[in-house]
Amino acid sequence: MALKDAPTSVLLENVLSLIHQKLPKKSASLVECFVAKFYGNMASTDLHDRNDSDLYGAALSLWNALNQRTDTEPYIRVYNPELTRHGWQSPHTIVEIILQDSPFLVDSIRMALKRLNITAHMMLHQPLHLIRGAEGKISAILDLDNTAEQTSVETAFLIEIDHLTSEEQMEALTAELNSVAGEVALAVGDWQPMLARLNEIIEELPKRKNPVSQAEVDSSVAFLKWVAANNFTLMGYRRYDVKAVEGDHDILPLPASSLGLMKNSIKDEGQRLGNMPASARHAALSSDLLILTKSNSKARVHRPAYVDYIGIKRFDEHGKVVGEDRFIGLYASSIYNTSATQIPLISHRLERIMAASGHEKGSHAYKALLNVLETYPRDELIQAREEELLATGLGVLEMQERDMLRLFVRRDVYGRFFSCMVYVTKERYNTALRVKTQQILQKYFGSNDEVEFNVYFSEGVLARTHYIVRVNNNNVDVDVNEVQNNLIEAARSWDDRLDSVLLSHYGEARGNALRRRFSTAFPRAYKEDVLPGSAVADIMALDGLSEAEPLGMLFYRAQEEENDRRVRLKLFHRAEPIHLSDVLPMLENMGLRVIGETPYQVRTPTGEVFWILDFSMLLRGDQPFDLEQSQQRFQQAFAAVWNKTLEDDGFNRLVLGAGLCGRQVSVLRAYAKYMRQTGVSFSQSYIEETLTRYPDIAQLLFTLFEQRLNPGIKQDAKAEETLHAELAAKLDQVANLDDDRIIRRYMEMIDATLRTNFYQKDKAGNIKPYISFKLAPASITDMPLPLPKFEIFVYSPRVEGVHLRWGKVARGGLRWSDRKEDFRTEVLGLVKAQQVKNTVIVPVGAKGGFYCKQMPVGAARAVIQEEGKACYRLFIRGLLDVTDNIIGGEVIPPRDVVRHDEDDYYLVVAADKGTATFSDIANEISQEYGHWLGDAFASGGSVGYDHKKMGITARGAWESVKRHFRELGINCQTSDFTCVGIGDMAGDVFGNGMLLSEHTQLVGAFNHMHIFIDPTPNAASSFVERKRLFELPGSSWEDYNKELISAGGGIFLRSAKSIKLSPQMQTLLGTDKTGMAPNELIKALLCLNVDLLWNGGIGTYVKSAKESDTDVGDRSNDVLRVNGRDLRARIVGEGGNLGFTQLGRVEYASQGGHINTDFTDNVGGVDCSDNEVNIKILLNQLVAAGDMTLKQRNQMLYEMTDEVAQIVITNAYRQSQSISVTSFRGAEQLKEQQRFIQGLEREGKLDRALEFLPSDEELSERMAAGQGLTRPELAVLVAYGKMVLKEQLNCPEVIDEPFLANMLVASFPAQLQQKFGAQLAQHPLRGEIIATRVANMLVNDMGLNFASRMKDETGASVAEVACCFAMAREVFGLGALWRDIEGCDNLVDANTQLELMFYSRRIVRRATRWFLRARNRSWSIGENIAFFRPAFETLAQHLYEVMDESEVAEHQQKVAELVAKQVPEQIARQVAHMSSLFSSLDLAQIAAEHKTDIVRAANVYYRLGAKLDLHWFLEQINHQPVGNHWQAMARSSFREDLDWQQRSLTSVVLEGCKEQGECATILADWISEHEQLLSRWTHMLADFKTTSTHEFAKFSVALRELNLLQLNCRTSI
Repeated sequence: MALKDAPTSVLLENVLSLIHQKLPKKSASLVECFVAKFYGNMASTDLHDRNDSDLYGAALSLWNALNQRTDTEPYIRVYNPELTRHGWQSPHTIVEIILQDSPFLVDSIRMALKRLNITAHMMLHQPLHLIRGAEGKISAILDLDNTAEQTSVETAFLIEIDHLTSEEQMEALTAELNSVAGEVALAVGDWQPMLARLNEIIEELPKRKNPVSQAEVDSSVAFLKWVAANNFTLMGYRRYDVKAVEGDHDILPLPASSLGLMKNSIKDEGQRLGNMPASARHAALSSDLLILTKSNSKARVHRPAYVDYIGIKRFDEHGKVVGEDRFIGLYASSIYNTSATQIPLISHRLERIMAASGHEKGSHAYKALLNVLETYPRDELIQAREEELLATGLGVLEMQERDMLRLFVRRDVYGRFFSCMVYVTKERYNTALRVKTQQILQKYFGSNDEVEFNVYFSEGVLARTHYIVRVNNNNVDVDVNEVQNNLIEAARSWDDRLDSVLLSHYGEARGNALRRRFSTAFPRAYKEDVLPGSAVADIMALDGLSEAEPLGMLFYRAQEEENDRRVRLKLFHRAEPIHLSDVLPMLENMGLRVIGETPYQVRTPTGEVFWILDFSMLLRGDQPFDLEQSQQRFQQAFAAVWNKTLEDDGFNRLVLGAGLCGRQVSVLRAYAKYMRQTGVSFSQSYIEETLTRYPDIAQLLFTLFEQRLNPGIKQDAKAEETLHAELAAKLDQVANLDDDRIIRRYMEMIDATLRTNFYQKDKAGNIKPYISFKLAPASITDMPLPLPKFEIFVYSPRVEGVHLRWGKVARGGLRWSDRKEDFRTEVLGLVKAQQVKNTVIVPVGAKGGFYCKQMPVGAARAVIQEEGKACYRLFIRGLLDVTDNIIGGEVIPPRDVVRHDEDDYYLVVAADKGTATFSDIANEISQEYGHWLGDAFASGGSVGYDHKKMGITARGAWESVKRHFRELGINCQTSDFTCVGIGDMAGDVFGNGMLLSEHTQLVGAFNHMHIFIDPTPNAASSFVERKRLFELPGSSWEDYNKELISAGGGIFLRSAKSIKLSPQMQTLLGTDKTGMAPNELIKALLCLNVDLLWNGGIGTYVKSAKESDTDVGDRSNDVLRVNGRDLRARIVGEGGNLGFTQLGRVEYASQGGHINTDFTDNVGGVDCSDNEVNIKILLNQLVAAGDMTLKQRNQMLYEMTDEVAQIVITNAYRQSQSISVTSFRGAEQLKEQQRFIQGLEREGKLDRALEFLPSDEELSERMAAGQGLTRPELAVLVAYGKMVLKEQLNCPEVIDEPFLANMLVASFPAQLQQKFGAQLAQHPLRGEIIATRVANMLVNDMGLNFASRMKDETGASVAEVACCFAMAREVFGLGALWRDIEGCDNLVDANTQLELMFYSRRIVRRATRWFLRARNRSWSIGENIAFFRPAFETLAQHLYEVMDESEVAEHQQKVAELVAKQVPEQIARQVAHMSSLFSSLDLAQIAAEHKTDIVRAANVYYRLGAKLDLHWFLEQINHQPVGNHWQAMARSSFREDLDWQQRSLTSVVLEGCKEQGECATILADWISEHEQLLSRWTHMLADFKTTSTHEFAKFSVALRELNLLQLNCRTSI
């Protein structure tokens, strides 16, 4: 059926459906009507989580109870429905109530549940208009608009309450509900009789004898009529008589008169007034017509308010009270909502009060007082005396809306309570004040009940709170002022107390300023938690905050705290809140466990915002802790962590744990960082834990550091020993081996520290934000190889860096590394190449690298670059801080630095990856420091040589490329050749390199973005286009003119998924594939069959098959890398660094590839920089002395650019040439080279494995196979040869030798030589430059092992070898000869050139050996040259005249052979004659000895040799194979002996000649004279000639015989 009450909920529709399914048709409709009405007003939220079956069961249960009800008695049922018993269920207890409908039911039932503290989860109630049949069954439920035929109106309740588990609880609730139902019935049932009785009294009252004025009677009657007019809910009535008894009175009830609720309290006995308080007795017997008050009990019907009491007295004719009609009930809401002036009695009272106030009607005061009274609580207007109301009203007026508190107290006339009226301003009123007031009043008046209150906010500034304090008797003395003062103190807000403290602490002026700023700034939570006195400290901290210093703090312990491990920290921050995720890790790292945190936002009236975070923390560990000593130290450390000037890690636990300040902790942290960089396996966290476990050891370690390096402490070896002993004793207590190793490592590192800037301050007197440590790595065990001589480690939270130096005068680039965990490993790998690269320059190898630790993530490139520069500046400063200076020629140590090493003032840096544009920054800092090098500190700055503009690196490398081509018979400057390149034209090395020959056919190239392919390029047009790109700023391959690319070529993105291969590309690549991924294509390009692979990029692209990509250490190029054996390019030019691994080079070279090493090829850059530095050092001295201006210096630097470039190119040319000359004879020299390697190893100069040189076993295998060292391996040995010599030759015997000292001048451009030759002698690096020049000359001219071989063979020192070589070189004109041979490049076959050089090298080696053994040691180099050079030149002119005809023929044949090979005849003669001219050394001495001319002596010498077959015998010695070093030594010895014997015999012949004559005659006479002695030698040679092979013993015997011959001949003279 469609009912207007029908629910719209689907769930309820389902319930109705169940009704029709389950119930008979005749009752289903009726039940449906009941359910629709009952559930119709159910809130939708109450339907959630319910099901139709339970709703159906609940409704049917209530319906059955309603339908079966036969009388008007209340039906109340409390039960827990169960599915098995009741057919439905509920998680709550169910209350079913059916009552005759009446007012107050719902409110009264709610009140009952609340009194019992029972929560009603759902309360459905519905009045039902019913028609019941004869048997009481319901026959119809009527709608509201059709109730005429109803037989009863009944209200049904269905209530869900808290689940009750016991029967007692349910019975108690049932009883309470029955009681309430009964009271409601009484009150409602007797309402009409009570109203009738009230009206009767109203009628009688004017007629009674009343002891009051008629006006008062009228007023009372008017009030009662107003009450009767539905303004009072009547609940009970009773009549009382008052009788006098024995000096007292009894109030006697008349039970029969009881109506309403009074029926529940019928008593026969009365109440004696004497038992009441005096005020109550007075009120009861007074002439007041009405008693208007409240009872002591709250109503259980309608409203839970205290029951109102209206008593109407009856008087006798004497005006005595004889009775009372008492009504109880509740005033209707109208009394509270209607204006007081509209309520009888009250309005009359107000009129009298206003009249008594003395204020003129209509005045402001009058209106204000009236407003106070009109808004006064109605109960008070009714109950209070008029005098009390007036006094209160006037008191409120006196406040004048000022910020003050007033208390007005009224006693209840019956002594049951105090009515307390408290006025305060609205701003001051709050719940806390109200609660405190309740507590004060309750305590003062001794109440056991809760103090009731009611708050009213006026339209003005005042808030009024009415408190009712219930007592047993209020007739006690009350000191209102005392209570009021207590309330004033309670009302004094936190802000008031703060104002007082601020004024007291700061004085009036400053205090008022802070009060205005902060007194209202703090939130309520802060005020509740923090005392005003404590807030002053917080204000002090907040006031100190600024934009520059946005963080403040206070580390403290609450005075109440008993646990000495429990501490607190307040953080004060400006503007932005502090994020817990930022702070908590910091505190944890400080050794604190956060157990609580309270944030407060502080907002000042001006809008400033501050934040306070108050942390409660527990200090970990059990070490002693003194807060007073630790407070400042902790705060400074935490502030440093917050400001990122101190790192946030576990080392900070040492601040509280070991008593170290944050900066002292940084020392231990820095050593740990360095420890990690050196490859120690322990993690940083484990190192932190170790020191945390042993805080006393951590403290001792820093004490050791301080004892060694603090300039303020006297250096005391005994004190250091004592500290070491203490640490050793402590270590005995360390059980864990790993902890022991870590601590010992710390000790080693501290002991290895030579200098530190830790104690330096900046110009402003502040500590520096970084720490530098200069160390001697050799003093630390298990350091990775190679070991630098010095190392500077720079640490700061912002940057870390290392600078490794292999000597005092060292140079190398500084790299911006991206390898946080192992940048030292990266630098160490690079420094190997730098070390060998620097062999051509004055400084030895050095390398540095730094890592930026606070790089902003996702920042723009410009931001990243600026951070890199800032870190670079810190790094440079860190290096200079611990470096000596030179001022006025005197070495000046850095200030506040203890030095445990010698003077060390040479520090030069250069650019590297990421720092190409940073040289000016470094020089700026150098000049700021007043460093003696000035802008020579970092080469390549804005006032220096622009490497890219000069193309110096590429040009140097191109010398190697040209040499490789020449040795293949190609002139790459005149013949087209194919090339694949790594890089792009915007790059220095690649761009310049690809413009060094107009015949370069670049078929392919790639960089990080593009792949360039030109299958059949036109050399001329492509050269022009490459040049255009090179000159185009910021160009890429994308800018290449596509129209100039040959058919099938193109430019492709490396980001492409796949690249389609044209037929031309397929042909070029030698593949049938139609497409390749970009990385696959690049690998194919690397392996392309071309003439040249030119590396001008960054990255390692070639390794050996034996190496893994992990071994290489360049993950970014793992997907591109190929093996050396897979390369098909004929030549590799390494313009870039690290393009190949060393094993990759060796593997490629072993397959026939032509390659040197990167440090050989691209040495031009470092050489140019070194020349720049050395020139600047000289010129800067001249500028400082006033001999030239800075502008003139800069102009001179510019003018010398081309000459400097030529010096560099020449060095590159000759170093590559030296490798070629050495490799020319391949395996022949392998034994010598092996011995050289072994010698370096013995001296600790070389780690063979580190340099990837073959082991002795591998060398033996190569000897057996006839294979020598590859060019990359020889390059390493050449570098080591120079490296060792540079160090050894820097000695007085060399650098102070006048002839060698001239090399200093020759090392500089001609312009400097001419203008400042004298000043060059004062160059600070004079010794190093000379030693470098001599070392390079020795190795370039004579080979990598020349000096060591001379030492082995003669026992001479390296200095002697150098000096004697200089003599031999000058005497034999080796320098000029080699320049002539070099001039034959591309004119003479390269192998012929190498042969000429090798041969001349061998002769000069013999000459050097001769000088080492036979020179006049008292002569200088110059004197020796002056003596021997003329003899050499004279002999050269007359050589053919003095030689035997057969030997002349041999020489002429040799010359002819060389000329046939296109060697110029002059060069051919020089080389062919050198072996014979070697004898000029002996002949010069013979001629001098015999005072004859050298031609005469030479005649005898050469012809004697021919006659005795000494030249043939020499050839036998030279051709004697050697199997080991000793045999080689023996062969050399045989040669020397033979030379000596020939010299001696010549001398004998000349001594025997008494007269001057022809050589032939002299010699013939001598032979004839000594024929018998000569015959034995002749027979021995004849025997020699019978065999083609000889034993070493035969040579030895023969030479002995020759020696006897010359001795016997000499004796016979």
